[in-house]
Amino acid sequence: MNKIANISSDVSCSGIGRIGGNIPICFLKDTEDLKHYKYFLTIENPNAKNEYLSIFVPESYDTMIDNNIYPNCSMKVFEHSFSEESNNDSYTLEGLRKSSIVGFEQVEDDEFGFITCAKSPQLIQDEDYYFEKLKEEGFDFLLQIDEDYYPDGVITGNYILGYGAMYLYKHRITNDIIVGFWQYT
Repeated sequence: MNKIANISSDVSCSGIGRIGGNIPICFLKDTEDLKHYKYFLTIENPNAKNEYLSIFVPESYDTMIDNNIYPNCSMKVFEHSFSEESNNDSYTLEGLRKSSIVGFEQVEDDEFGFITCAKSPQLIQDEDYYFEKLKEEGFDFLLQIDEDYYPDGVITGNYILGYGAMYLYKHRITNDIIVGFWQYT
């Protein structure tokens, strides 16, 4: 069974996280790691209640393109406890409307959503070189975030991932979570 979460058009609904808006308050004390990055989303870890994952993407799309695969994937994942949204808009992605993310609900193995926690990813480009090194170095697939599932009105302008998807992996021993790679169409 897969677990999926999707974007709600109701920004006030309580869900498992949010996409867009300002960085969580917990990042205000040390923004050095966020230099040249923009805030993308925060979700509750589907395998650990009360643990959250915040994802940041480089300001430069060229940087993302040049560094799209492990061990040089330029996107950052930070693990933290629950944290409210700050008033700091320095890291806010323009063109991404703040929205709630609702879920995780159990669905069949062949069903995917904006965020899908599954045994294996649904790849845009099914090439082994994307995940071979991750597997060799002890990482297992955790979840994917797929821009194909944006509802109308969430994005204005260019898609963050070029109408693509990012794939998060978790290390078998350390439990570190990273963006292993991302793909676009």
